[in-house]
Amino acid sequence: MGLFFKHKEKGHHPHDVLRKDWENVLEALFKYTIANYAKGIAVICNTSRQNPEDGAGSVQEEMIYHIRKKRDDEVRAHLKKIDVTHFENIFKNYYESKQKGLDFYRIKSILAKEIMVYPLTQGEDKKALLVYDYPIAESNTQHIIQVIGDVLHNPEVKSEPLSDAATDDE
Repeated sequence: MGLFFKHKEKGHHPHDVLRKDWENVLEALFKYTIANYAKGIAVICNTSRQNPEDGAGSVQEEMIYHIRKKRDDEVRAHLKKIDVTHFENIFKNYYESKQKGLDFYRIKSILAKEIMVYPLTQGEDKKALLVYDYPIAESNTQHIIQVIGDVLHNPEVKSEPLSDAATDDE
């Protein structure tokens, strides 16, 4: 698996989620940047809700895959190549990179085509990747970044369970 940089950040596009309702943020990002976008594939994270009202979520020992329904059969087995070890390596490279300001990272050898991921963190423990098909037009990446920024700056919301995604709790 190779890690490459796709798009250099313009302005401030945070990867750190300051909102306390982490699971609600992931749900909103899935809804607005994955489920309704042709190149959207999944949200992969290391957290899950303990009950429908749990907005913060809890760190799990396994990966949680929220895959767009239209892509589930096509990508599920391949996305599982991003196991805990690969997931942690992506974030290790992200934290150690002198180019931490980059928004999207290209990854080879997961799907038949390359994918792009947008890393998100809350503190040191909660982590997620927004996964997209590569390539994405520059104007579309800017739109995705704008939507991500809007979601991250929205006020915290009441918790509701993720309903539009196929989920897998390995």
